[in-house]
Amino acid sequence: MNQRSLQKCFDITLLTAVVLQLNACGYPEVSPKTYEISKALYSICNQKSKERLETVTKLIQSSLESQEITESEANWLNEIVAQAHEGEWESATLEARQLMEDQVGR
Repeated sequence: MNQRSLQKCFDITLLTAVVLQLNACGYPEVSPKTYEISKALYSICNQKSKERLETVTKLIQSSLESQEITESEANWLNEIVAQAHEGEWESATLEARQLMEDQVGR
């Protein structure tokens, strides 16, 4: 292969990688426990229940410690909790819903 052909191959490979990355938006497949917690979190945020936020925070931590959820899953859930703590209830509700919707068909 000459230099021009190699460059063209590289460009096509790079473009393909970028397109695939852009199509991979959303949450990856999560554990059943993470899905369960996201349902609870959706309900909590929808009801704007600060009291129940503390309960779900403890549940996330205990689930992580017992290895029922991964560190990444705990981080995603805790980010939603943080949004709710900041009073961004609607954003938190939508994010919890997105996490659940991204699991459909998996």
